[in-house]
Amino acid sequence: MLRSRRAATAVLVVGLLVSVGGACSRGDATPRGRLVSVQLSDFKLTTPTLSVPPGYVTFRVRNAGPSMHEFIVDRTDVAADALPLNADGITVDEKSKKLRTVDDLDEVRLNATRDLTLDLDPGRYVLYCNLEGHYRGGMYAMVEVKR
Repeated sequence: MLRSRRAATAVLVVGLLVSVGGACSRGDATPRGRLVSVQLSDFKLTTPTLSVPPGYVTFRVRNAGPSMHEFIVDRTDVAADALPLNADGITVDEKSKKLRTVDDLDEVRLNATRDLTLDLDPGRYVLYCNLEGHYRGGMYAMVEVKR
């Protein structure tokens, strides 16, 4: 009887450890500040959030495919669909004086979810993927931070 209780307890402990470990790796820990969900997909970057108050914002970025993407946050007064382009005509000129890079996630792999927490001041922020042709294909959105 004692042996079966120990076995049952061991199974329960292992199960709890696996479930807790899995939860932490998916990016669903408690976000800091306002949570903004972002979905990346085939030439789309979507978010239901268009405005947030100043302070900490956690962008929870999910890549729904079909390939790897990146996620860039720039502060700018330029419209999201009119960012300055490089000479190739298909990628954003990230060094342009019209853009102020805040931060980014270099690689958001297929089916992955990653968090990016930033302390944002009032202003307009464009979210986009700048892999070859992705921005021009429609992978951008604008979020305004206002009081």
